[in-house]
Amino acid sequence: MDRVLFPDWILFSGIFLFLKLFNPTRLYLNNISSLAISAVIAMFWTSGGLAPTVDFTWVITVAIFAIFSSVPYFLVGMLGGIIQQLLLLNEQSVQDKRFIEETDSIAQMSSLVFLMIALDSGAIFEPLVLIIEQSYEVNIAPGFEELYSFIIDCLSIILMLSGKYIIIMLMVSFSFALIDIYFKKASFSMFVTSDIKAIAVIIALNAWLFSDVNYVYERLIGK
Repeated sequence: MDRVLFPDWILFSGIFLFLKLFNPTRLYLNNISSLAISAVIAMFWTSGGLAPTVDFTWVITVAIFAIFSSVPYFLVGMLGGIIQQLLLLNEQSVQDKRFIEETDSIAQMSSLVFLMIALDSGAIFEPLVLIIEQSYEVNIAPGFEELYSFIIDCLSIILMLSGKYIIIMLMVSFSFALIDIYFKKASFSMFVTSDIKAIAVIIALNAWLFSDVNYVYERLIGK
């Protein structure tokens, strides 16, 4: 009974720190939820006699592993932010601010889609399960070289995908600049160009964004 009421507080703090650093739980769990989950895991872990002998080194190891596991989620959010900035530059070029709220939504869309894929496949729970399985050995934290190589590989994938969106935005802007010149010479309303440009950009995003997020998931989680 004492193990249930008074679990190891270092074990509790390590789990709580993981939940506060791991990107999906940090964004979508509040402090009360994180405290409750950490307390329940620590109590059952301790009462079952499965809890390892933990110290501050284990807590630091768990924190490093949480940051390492969050890298794919951080970078997919970066991809959405790059697309948002490209759309904002596009809006400034045509002086049209009707789609600012939509661009804010697109900035979060890639992260949410990535999170849904990870949740559906169960990959989002793997870091916590790995901590429980390997708690007796302090080997879950990656070395500096491994972490550096992983981040560089992930950034290369994001850069490649971002380059595709940069190229398509430049092509759309250049093409519709020529169309805009034609409309002005033909005395048509200039708003027609901005509407067609917005439709073209949305079609491109809908055609590519979801498949790109799935591609990033397969590459990053597979690593």
